[in-house]
Amino acid sequence: MDLRQLRSFVVLAQTLDFGIAAQQLSITKPPLSRQIATLEESLGTPLFIRNFRSLALTPAGKSFFASTTRLLADIDAAIQKAQATALGERGELRISFTMYSAWYVLPELVAVFAKLRPDIAIILDETLPNNMYQALITGDVDIGISFPLQLTHSLCYKILYREPLCAVLPNHHSLASELRISVGDLASDHFVAFTNSTAPRLHETVSACCRQYNFEPLIKVEAHLQQNIIDLVAKGIGVALVPDSMRKIKVPGAVFLPLIESPVIEQGIYWNPKNKNPCLPHLISYLSGIHKN
Repeated sequence: MDLRQLRSFVVLAQTLDFGIAAQQLSITKPPLSRQIATLEESLGTPLFIRNFRSLALTPAGKSFFASTTRLLADIDAAIQKAQATALGERGELRISFTMYSAWYVLPELVAVFAKLRPDIAIILDETLPNNMYQALITGDVDIGISFPLQLTHSLCYKILYREPLCAVLPNHHSLASELRISVGDLASDHFVAFTNSTAPRLHETVSACCRQYNFEPLIKVEAHLQQNIIDLVAKGIGVALVPDSMRKIKVPGAVFLPLIESPVIEQGIYWNPKNKNPCLPHLISYLSGIHKN
């Protein structure tokens, strides 16, 4: 037996009329009759009681109809799922992100995209920028959200948003009560800074900002995570320059102040053009449309 015979049987069982069933199946009555006869022969039992003016299901036919209806529904669902997966409308996407994204764009991104593509599962992985780079190359993640990376591989990049830096001071600092400050006001302070090996672009932006005011930052401690940097500032270890979105971290003892003539940093999305995940173009298209200044 084959699927064509099963579908023909279900239509005939529903209509109990060879003429109507043949019309619905877009065939003539003789081929339909041969399909049903072949199916009954395969099963070794009649499925229909044929009278001169009527057609009825046998007990075996009723049982077979119930099972076949469920079977065909499952097959149709499997076909639809396979087609949706091939088109990228169903599947999963792995997004690697840094902490800064988690405080600004990531929650909105996931919430909106999940509504637009409810059949695509999103797997989130918080990481450091240099680890993200390697995961994109190997295909362990599909999208990375990060500061610009120093690339030796042809990853694709689109800017997602820009934001200024702000200063973080201990609450007992002499400038903590100011409305805004200049980076030059911090020339004599010790700094808590992001490591150059983890995010060189951010590290260089902070250093260049200080050089504009004719000083090199006196780095007391370097850390890999912005949360750690802010925690250390709150303990009085030093001051720091961080992305403005980090204001959302409420750490007792730390004060965030806007900067006069602050440099602007950007974050964007990275992906590997060799990545064959069919869901990826949908996410790239969506992210490309939400660029924020």
